[in-house]
Amino acid sequence: MTRHQFPRFSETYGKTWRDAGLWTDYTLHQGLDDTVARCPDRTALITTSRSYTFAEFKAESDALAAGLLGIGIGPGDIVAVQLPNWVEFCFLQIALSRIGAVIQPTHTVFREREITNLFQFCGTDAVIVADSFKDFGYADMIRSVRPQLPGLRHFIVARGEPKGADECGLTALIEEGRGNLQRLEGIAPRADDVFYLNFTSGTEGNPKGFLHTHNTIMSLIRQLTGYMAGDTVMLACSPMTHSFGHFTTYYCVFGGFPMVVLDRYSPGELLGMIDRARVTMLSGTPAHLYGILRHPDFTKYDTSCIKSVAVGGARSSPELIAELQRTWGVKSANTYGMGETIVHTRTSPDDPDEKVRDSVGRPVFGAQLKIVDQKDRSRRMGAGEVGEICFRGPTLFVGYHNQAQKTAETRDDEGWFYTGDLGFVDADGYLCFAGRAKEVINRGGSKVYPKEIEDLLCQHPDVLDSAVVGMPDERLGERVCAYVVTRDNRDIPLAEVEAFFGQHKAMKYMYPEVLVRLDAMPMTPTGKIQKVALQQDAANRAKAAEAEAVRAGR
Repeated sequence: MTRHQFPRFSETYGKTWRDAGLWTDYTLHQGLDDTVARCPDRTALITTSRSYTFAEFKAESDALAAGLLGIGIGPGDIVAVQLPNWVEFCFLQIALSRIGAVIQPTHTVFREREITNLFQFCGTDAVIVADSFKDFGYADMIRSVRPQLPGLRHFIVARGEPKGADECGLTALIEEGRGNLQRLEGIAPRADDVFYLNFTSGTEGNPKGFLHTHNTIMSLIRQLTGYMAGDTVMLACSPMTHSFGHFTTYYCVFGGFPMVVLDRYSPGELLGMIDRARVTMLSGTPAHLYGILRHPDFTKYDTSCIKSVAVGGARSSPELIAELQRTWGVKSANTYGMGETIVHTRTSPDDPDEKVRDSVGRPVFGAQLKIVDQKDRSRRMGAGEVGEICFRGPTLFVGYHNQAQKTAETRDDEGWFYTGDLGFVDADGYLCFAGRAKEVINRGGSKVYPKEIEDLLCQHPDVLDSAVVGMPDERLGERVCAYVVTRDNRDIPLAEVEAFFGQHKAMKYMYPEVLVRLDAMPMTPTGKIQKVALQQDAANRAKAAEAEAVRAGR
């Protein structure tokens, strides 16, 4: 019996979405079983060295599920998976679903400090890590921190050999499980069971663990795969430890689509696989896509097979949307969502260009949207008025792990989730994102929304990326501080930016007052700009300037 107490939705809440046909009581592993019954010999997983059919995918994951049960991992156990994008990760997604365990994707950039804090907080029961990857010994790292994790009962090593009696090899587990598939009999996870635990990106420095059930995710995946072309071949640039990359396997499972699995982001290698595997659907963050589009060898590969590009994890600039259109003739969608809600709004290919450029679309798949006053959530804002974005829908997470109070603070009795994000709805019902509430700059009593400035900065021909934060100021409270990454590391004078904003008829309050060029933005493990780091840097710069002024006698 698991030692964890996970939150659950009420029967009344579940009935709402079942009656609407938006919860279908379908689990991840059932999706694979149905696809295998339909097309067992179709290619499922493609790597640089081999491919797996759907029947082989099921055979490997079933054997692994039996092997995991054999060592005592079972329903409700939290299993951390710290692997790159390897096929073993795909096998684990299905295997853990089949035995009713909870998968806890863990970023490969995490080291001893982060691992110890995370596993202690979660009460992680088991961990599966690469023996080594990119010249780092993950298994040795776990060995070094294991004495601090008395609740960690199981330690499994992938693509390497265990070094102690209390360790297991992943390959050996699969082989042992092949002859013991009878262990799977009688194991029957339900679609309302929690099976996915991941963490918010922590751009504000305070990540939270969100919990999903099969119903809150799989019903959406089944809907979306119905709109995908029958000849789809997918390649995700994002790591499978992040929801954006993680869910690619789910599309593969439910849609019966081949999925290219690459263990690292290398634009040259990605271009080669797009060419060889004839990838039709590419997904990644803006940084991933810029790396591919602007690779010096881009024209050496045939990428004309690309028919669809999904951009997520961070905002899409108008420049990127235009470049995707020019290169592949695809009209990339802008999507708004978060780990807690999966997807909330989305633009569609037939939306007007200005809506794709300026908005994040309209609600999708049963999602509902309202904008409320930050200080009085009972007051709904009118069209064009900025307020807090609220979500209600079938993909809402069940709660934050071990943080019941935080869960309660984000929702009300009517099922509305308060996102902490700001935006407004235009006259046509499109959501326009303004930024995180904690990122809004208060300049002399006027609210300045960073996203507006960031979008305009990215239209400058020499700006590749931008981020805007408030810099503390004694007189105004905050000033507008812009960080930019530039083409060829060019230093852009502030006066040039001011002139550029003037040409675009921007309001004066949007003009950056401090401009800092960076070689690269500080990023979270999931590819989002780490605003909290930039806010701290801006505060340090303000203090240094103040100290210099004192020394100069000003």
